[in-house]
Amino acid sequence: MAVSLLLALALLSATAPFATDMYLPTLPAVGAEFNAPDSVVQLTLSGFFVGMALGQLMVGPISDVIGRRRLLIGGAIVALVASAIAALSPSIAIFVAARFLQGLGGGACVVLSRAMVPDLLSGREAAKTYSMLMAILAIAPAVAPIVGGLLAEPIGWRGIYWVLTGLHAVQLLVVLVIIPETGGNSPAGDSFVRRVLTNYATVLKSPRFWGFLTAMAFAFASMFCYIAASSFVFQHEFGLSPRAYAAVFALNALGMCVGSFINSRYIDKLGTKTMVLGGLSLSVVGNVLLLVLVFSGAGVGWLMLALLLCISPNGVIMGNSTAMATGLMRERAGSVTAIMGFGQSVLAAAVGPLMGLGGNTAMTMSVGMTVCIAISATGLLAATRGFDAD
Repeated sequence: MAVSLLLALALLSATAPFATDMYLPTLPAVGAEFNAPDSVVQLTLSGFFVGMALGQLMVGPISDVIGRRRLLIGGAIVALVASAIAALSPSIAIFVAARFLQGLGGGACVVLSRAMVPDLLSGREAAKTYSMLMAILAIAPAVAPIVGGLLAEPIGWRGIYWVLTGLHAVQLLVVLVIIPETGGNSPAGDSFVRRVLTNYATVLKSPRFWGFLTAMAFAFASMFCYIAASSFVFQHEFGLSPRAYAAVFALNALGMCVGSFINSRYIDKLGTKTMVLGGLSLSVVGNVLLLVLVFSGAGVGWLMLALLLCISPNGVIMGNSTAMATGLMRERAGSVTAIMGFGQSVLAAAVGPLMGLGGNTAMTMSVGMTVCIAISATGLLAATRGFDAD
């Protein structure tokens, strides 16, 4: 795959997570300007997630029938216009509606960028690309609030949305200039709706697909437990400064990048199945170690080491799981990635609030991460039994 196309797919994967989290530090300012209660302001997050989930579910299978590029252009335009509307919003109701549309367009771009990979690549090459895309998709929610925090004071929440508008404009330009047409290979004969529903039904009837879906979604959920709880763990329970906490995030982000690099370096030699099982084993060891350290009252340095072992392999697990899932039904890659993206989004949204339960956030986080990675392991072992990924 050409470097320009690879970077274009990376941008399409990263833009939606940035739109999700970049404005989080300004939520109080949004509520103050519109005189809206916190529960209403939270709808700006919920609305985006609902839009993103629906965007993936609708656009993915349709692209299997009519192709990816036209839908990508449409999704990029919707995200661009919605971001501008959000920046200009005169009321909280319009802001929430704009966020929903932004999620709809962003979800379309994310699912189509994933669906294009098996259109262009197969086997280990697809796994390498997915590993990188999943690393970006996982790192972006951690980095975006930090960027938003730096921008919040000088330009405010409306300024952040103008930055997002510019990012979506670049995204649209990239689609127009770089992205080729792929997909649209579903056999003719049936009605459009029937072909879309048939694609969904075929994917959902595959037990092996459910195993890969479980592996990918719960690996992401394990990391999302960390994203949701870590600020409280490191700043409130261990007394780290915001700058030191940002350094912890950066360390784990670097770990994911290294994991993805190792995956691309050795997958040709060892194979997709070996790499994903190796990444999973390392993550399981890290999570068990984290659980033991938290319950034994270990210091912050040991917890950081355990978290690095937990987080670094996630791009390998999610990327290779997605590659193997789409490899099952390449002609239905849009439907496969739509369902996987929907499951990932819904599960992450579900586990995040659970991290606030209990009096010890570190214990809640470690238990949540370990349970999620155990479920991920169960799904992956079931999916890869007797399966040759290459």
